[in-house]
Amino acid sequence: MHKPFNLLFFASLLFSLGSNVGSNLTIPKAIAQETTRETTIAQRQTRNNTSERVAAWFESNRDRPTKLRAFLQRMPKGGDIHSHLSGAVYAESYLEWAAEEGYCVNTDTLSTDHLTLIEPQNCDRTLENAIAVEDLQEKRTDIYNAWIDRWSTRNLAFAGESGHDRFFNSFQGFDPISSLLSRRGEMVGRVANRAAAQHIFYLELMLTFQSSEVRNLGREVWDGDFASTRQKLLANGLPQLIEAGQKEAEAIAQGISRALECDTPNPQPGCEVTVRYLQQTTRIKSPAEVFAQFVYAFELVQTEELVVGLNLVAPEDHPLALRDYTLQMEMLQLLNRQYPNINIALHAGELTLGLVPPSDLKNHIRQAVEIAEADRIGHGAGIFYEENPLQLLEEMKRRGVLVEICLTSNDVILGVKGEDHPFPDYLQAGVPVTLASDDEGISRIDLSNEYLRAAQTYNLGYLDLKKLARNSLEYSFIGGDSLWQSPNFSTMIDACADDVPGGTLSRECNEFLQTSDRAREQWRLEVEFTEFENLSWLR
Repeated sequence: MHKPFNLLFFASLLFSLGSNVGSNLTIPKAIAQETTRETTIAQRQTRNNTSERVAAWFESNRDRPTKLRAFLQRMPKGGDIHSHLSGAVYAESYLEWAAEEGYCVNTDTLSTDHLTLIEPQNCDRTLENAIAVEDLQEKRTDIYNAWIDRWSTRNLAFAGESGHDRFFNSFQGFDPISSLLSRRGEMVGRVANRAAAQHIFYLELMLTFQSSEVRNLGREVWDGDFASTRQKLLANGLPQLIEAGQKEAEAIAQGISRALECDTPNPQPGCEVTVRYLQQTTRIKSPAEVFAQFVYAFELVQTEELVVGLNLVAPEDHPLALRDYTLQMEMLQLLNRQYPNINIALHAGELTLGLVPPSDLKNHIRQAVEIAEADRIGHGAGIFYEENPLQLLEEMKRRGVLVEICLTSNDVILGVKGEDHPFPDYLQAGVPVTLASDDEGISRIDLSNEYLRAAQTYNLGYLDLKKLARNSLEYSFIGGDSLWQSPNFSTMIDACADDVPGGTLSRECNEFLQTSDRAREQWRLEVEFTEFENLSWLR
């Protein structure tokens, strides 16, 4: 099995970790000089004072959104752990690749507001008014711009269209390009470069390996019984599809390296970003297909180290999703018992009143937590339409179920924003949360925008945002023990308790970091916070 794809991300991580970077990263075992406990306490107090000074700068500039944007662009944010790969790519990239692949378009489609790509093999047999995509920027900028609008939520206010429909239709529009396996490496590379520009160095990207093949197999062997269907899947080709999925993951890793020139003297910034994947399973298929996807996801996660969990995606208000919601949670419950320690993140509560009847709002988050036993919930916007929501919040806090908050996405798709959004209620209840982009390409945003939006809308300060960034790694699905003794991030584990990020590592901490991918990512975040908080313009 190949090594995890780490994208050179420790090139400048730790002063004492040397220069061994790349996908085969190991931390050198040289023993660093230990500092005295008294020196450590003084250094830690200095660091706390520095954080408070930066927090004061943030407050003094709260009424200057332009300055706050610059601040948050530069602020280390850890990870983005709720991001759909195809939706994270901007429409301009898809048009670029469509041109390179030789696609064309019928110019008459602009007047019908129905933009359809014509496959390369059919372009020379189309009508006279067909034009190559590669010529749009020069000859038909109106179509080029219309395409960007249709493949994103840009100019939505002028289109008289719901954000919900535009958002989900965008995926269908660019699917001919986003589904090309040959472009997956470039797709991830562009998302990674954008992350690096925002000081994000960990990504969990949702994508689907072997989608149609798995669903076809599911239809062939489904007998209505979960246990026997699972055995039939394993006996009739699923292991071969697992192997194919592993090869696909390896091909993507190689494609990223090529796209970002990671093995050259001039690697692009995205090479420093660690990338892991969540296997997407779609909820809007038949029970046979959904169950097959679940079994495949559980098998793939325990086999392929780049795939660290699974997620259930597609519109939660779709008729099939509503009809089969409880059944799908029961499928996950059964498989969760058979495959312990597999990470599960579920889109749940991406609903609001009016989108569906009230009866469909009462238990989606609860069933995801109590039946499917999800580790994380995506969106959770409908929490207060659930039965006994305050008890559910307490249960989520007790279980440590993190909510991935996607503010812009909830605004555009659901119209839930500002005081109508439960984000501050999750915070008040002590439920762990982090901010995520969801689909930054479609929404025309980035994660820095979400941090700015949270700060402005809910009066969050720098220390609040710092905790959200730390949560993104603490509750990520990357392997290994945490750097922290408790979720409040007050004390590091004993091996690193006397170490100060940015200083020289002790032998014990060095040895611990060698054993945990998670802790190394968390240590890097702390080192980057130290560097950030000591920038001259924040003094």
